[in-house]
Amino acid sequence: MKKLKSAIIEIEYSQKTKISSHIGDCIMQTSKRNKDNIVQNVLSVSNRQGFIRQDEQFENRNVASDDTSNYKIVERNDFAFNPARINVGSIARLTTFEKGIVSPMYICFRTKDCVSPKYIDYFFESKQFFSEIRKRLEGSVRQCLSYEGLCNIPLCTPTFEVQQQIGKQLSTLVQKINLEIDSLVLLQRLKEYLLRQMFI
Repeated sequence: MKKLKSAIIEIEYSQKTKISSHIGDCIMQTSKRNKDNIVQNVLSVSNRQGFIRQDEQFENRNVASDDTSNYKIVERNDFAFNPARINVGSIARLTTFEKGIVSPMYICFRTKDCVSPKYIDYFFESKQFFSEIRKRLEGSVRQCLSYEGLCNIPLCTPTFEVQQQIGKQLSTLVQKINLEIDSLVLLQRLKEYLLRQMFI
């Protein structure tokens, strides 16, 4: 099913079949700051788990400063990425929380009304996206992707209705994959339990 998901992504985001524009035509940068430290939910972006509470990513260590007034506020369906780690997949859409804050080092943006957040989210998993990233990394010591570099990446944009259909199709498959993973974990636990009972 994971292979099927990857194949669908590569087919649906192929430039051969759709009108091509650029990511910059579809997104707008956000940089609202956490004035007065109102938002306390400090988040990081993991290349495997997406948005995650910072204390969970860093093993219960709070690495945020006491003053988070300069941190950027992200809201549901906003995106954020680490410019120095986007080449390993550190880009995500906020779906698990209504609101949070991220380090000022992150670049944050949201989609315009003409683009489905879910549609562009799956594009960020495509081979084409990572190929385009490599062309635009800057810096001699630590290579980074700027917001301008992200905006210049080509993106195939079908009608909004088609975008929603693609997003729904892939989301349904992801849900099925997650159910199978959960079932596998339960079976492994059951196996371990039964083996322990055999050798009591």
